[in-house]
Amino acid sequence: MLDSLSPVAVTSLPDAPFLPRVVWPDAEKPGLRWVVDPRKSAPGLDSLLTWAFRQDASRIAFQTGHPVWVSIHGRNYRVTATPTDELDFSHIVNHLYGADGMARLQGGNDFDTAYAIQIDRSTRLRFRLNVTPTRTSRRDGGNIVLRPIPDMPPPLEQQNVEPEILNAYRPRQGIVIVSGATGSGKSTLIAGMTLAKVMDPDGHYNILEGAGPVEFLLERLRGPCSTINQTEIPRDLPTFAAFVRGAMRREPTDVIVGECRDSETMVAAIQAAISGHVVTTTIHANGVALTMQRIASLCPPGERENLISAVAQSLRLIINQRLARSTGGRRTALREFLVFDAALRSELLRADPAEWPSLTRSAVEEQGQSYRVAIARALEEGRISQETAAFELREVG
Repeated sequence: MLDSLSPVAVTSLPDAPFLPRVVWPDAEKPGLRWVVDPRKSAPGLDSLLTWAFRQDASRIAFQTGHPVWVSIHGRNYRVTATPTDELDFSHIVNHLYGADGMARLQGGNDFDTAYAIQIDRSTRLRFRLNVTPTRTSRRDGGNIVLRPIPDMPPPLEQQNVEPEILNAYRPRQGIVIVSGATGSGKSTLIAGMTLAKVMDPDGHYNILEGAGPVEFLLERLRGPCSTINQTEIPRDLPTFAAFVRGAMRREPTDVIVGECRDSETMVAAIQAAISGHVVTTTIHANGVALTMQRIASLCPPGERENLISAVAQSLRLIINQRLARSTGGRRTALREFLVFDAALRSELLRADPAEWPSLTRSAVEEQGQSYRVAIARALEEGRISQETAAFELREVG
């Protein structure tokens, strides 16, 4: 039977010893198929994703020729006994993306999008999705990673956000950056900030967000005096830079740029900030000082001098976040951060950009919060164990 979850004969190296502690209940259900009709019916896929969502999974991964793996609170579990063969994989890809999904993958392209499962009239589960071509031992293959998106972000108080950040994340203008690795909760933190703004009875914000994809559908919120409009990149507009340029014509108070990943986006974000808006964005970096280094590297050489000056004047707050194992078996956020006051911005303006990382590192120790302080705080609050604290201290060096 096509697309069946029944065992598939494969020749492979012996598996390492594995004792599953988390089991997908429908894994051995007779006749269950991943996909029956692409774009219409995927009973096996939807069953697995629904179960994983309810287990509080952060990652579900399919790979050609391998079983399905699920990550729950930072731990990996193999939840199917048999590998996903080429035919299964192609039907899943075409269901998630469209009829040309597999052709796109075989043409050497990856893609990001979102996938939703309608459970009932009022319940919809959403997933952030990436599909990437890969190399296998037998032939070309692919990797599908789905990341569940909660219906609404947890409020800032549930995210254990430090008082210093709460006092600084709403500047009148300028740039707020949340940096960190993939899966470190950057989007969740920004969404919590946005939720607080929209629901503020005295906020009067007009917020425009561009994300790829939109994770939390905040446009459903009915704030007392604030609005939010969300655009998905590249489905609604082709690039983040195009989104920012268009946003400038819509008189926003706040512009949220899902990720500054290239020079074009960085230039657009800086121009929006110096035009009197609040720009909130994310950057992939492993600390506040490295975030500064990344900002400088994203400024194109021909415009670097002017852009570096604009950045120095516009920065208001950088938060770098990572997740650590909590005492409850889940994960908790640790944050390094720095608020950029007028004196620090003036110091940046006078300094060579090559000196920014060391200058910022000193400022974090003197007037911000380093990871060492964040770890000590989390330990004192009982959020992490002594063992986790020791591990995290080794990680930050």
